[in-house]
Amino acid sequence: MEQLFVFGKPVEGMSFTDREQESARLSANFTAGINTFIISPRRWGKTSLVKKVISDNKDGGRLYVFMDVFKAKTPSDFCEILANAVFKQTSTALDELWESVKSFLERINVGLRLAPDQQSKLDLDFGLSKETTSLEAILSLPQKIAEKKNVEIVVCIDEFQQIALFEDSLTFQKMLRGVWQNQKNVTYCLFGSKKHMMEGLFDEETKPFFKFGDILYLNRIPLPYWRDFITGKFSSAGKNISEEQIEEICRAVDYNSSYVQQLCWYVFLFSSDTITEEDVQKGIEELIVQNTALFESRTEVLTPVQMRFLMAVASGVHDGFSTSAIISKYKLGSSASSVATRKALLDKGLLAMESGKTFLADPIMGLWLRQP
Repeated sequence: MEQLFVFGKPVEGMSFTDREQESARLSANFTAGINTFIISPRRWGKTSLVKKVISDNKDGGRLYVFMDVFKAKTPSDFCEILANAVFKQTSTALDELWESVKSFLERINVGLRLAPDQQSKLDLDFGLSKETTSLEAILSLPQKIAEKKNVEIVVCIDEFQQIALFEDSLTFQKMLRGVWQNQKNVTYCLFGSKKHMMEGLFDEETKPFFKFGDILYLNRIPLPYWRDFITGKFSSAGKNISEEQIEEICRAVDYNSSYVQQLCWYVFLFSSDTITEEDVQKGIEELIVQNTALFESRTEVLTPVQMRFLMAVASGVHDGFSTSAIISKYKLGSSASSVATRKALLDKGLLAMESGKTFLADPIMGLWLRQP
C-alpha cells in the first residue's frame, strides 16, 4: 500500500510536491559545477530536494556522494565520514573500493570496523590524527577519484553547520575552503537543519566560505500546490477534504512541509469519509502531544527570561524586543539582556530569523506554548 503522507524521513516519488524551480536551479548548478548552499528553516524539505535532484540526474554521467555529518564532533570525524562516503559511493564493488583506498591513501593505515548500530555493515577506519596532512589528504579524495575515473563528482553534505561547533572551527573552515576551491571536477552542495548557523558560515567577507557558491533559499510551498496534493491523497483513499480545511492545516503549521504531511496523516486517521472541523482539531492536538516530550526537554534547561522571551514570540511579538514596552510586558530585564537572550535562543535553534523578524523555529512549539 502506498504511504499517503510522508514525514520524519526524506520525501520521494509521488509524496514530493512542488519545488520545480528549486529543483531546476539545483540541477543546473550540479551540471555547471557551481557549489550551492541551501538555506531554510528545519523540516522544509532540503534533504528531500537534494535527494530528488540526485535521483532525477543519476543517469547524467556524474557520480553523486551524499553524507550526513550531524554526528561529527571534530575535523577528524568529519573527514572519516567524508572518506567512507566517497569510497563507498564511487565504488561498484569491494575490490574496487580497496584498490582506491590503497591507491589514494597509501600513507594512512586503513582498517575495517562494524558501523555503529548496523551489525551487518562495515565502515572504513582511518585512525585519523589531527595532522593537517592527513586531513587534507582526505579532503582531496573527491578530486583525485574524479580525475582517475574521468568523471564529475557532486558531494552533498547534510548538517554542514556542525563544523561551526568544532574546536578552532575557523581553522578547519579555512582548510576546507583552501582544498575545495581548487577542485576542478568536484561540486559541493552544503545544507543543514539550523538556518541561523548555516548563514553564519558565509555571511561576512571575513568568513572562509563567503561567496563559495550559489545560495538557494527555500520558501514555503504555496497553498495551491498543497491543495492539489492533499486533495489528491485524500481522494485516492475515498475521503473528501475541503479547500478551507486544507488551508487551516497549512496555516496551523505555518506551511512547514514535514508538519503539513504529518498533520494530514493524523486528520486522515481520525476521520471517516468526509473530513470535519473536529477531525482537523483532533489532528492538531495529536501533533502537539507527539512533540510535547521534545519541547519539554528543550525548554527545561532554559532560564526564566529565555522562557519569557519564547512566550513573547509565541504570542506574536516578532521585533521591538529592546523597546521598554516589550521589556516591561514580558519581563525581559533590559535592552542588552533582551539582545543577549535572543542571540542565545537563535544559537540553540529555538528561534529563526525571516525578513528581519524573529519567529519560533518550530511552529508546533508555538501551539504548545500557547496552550492554556
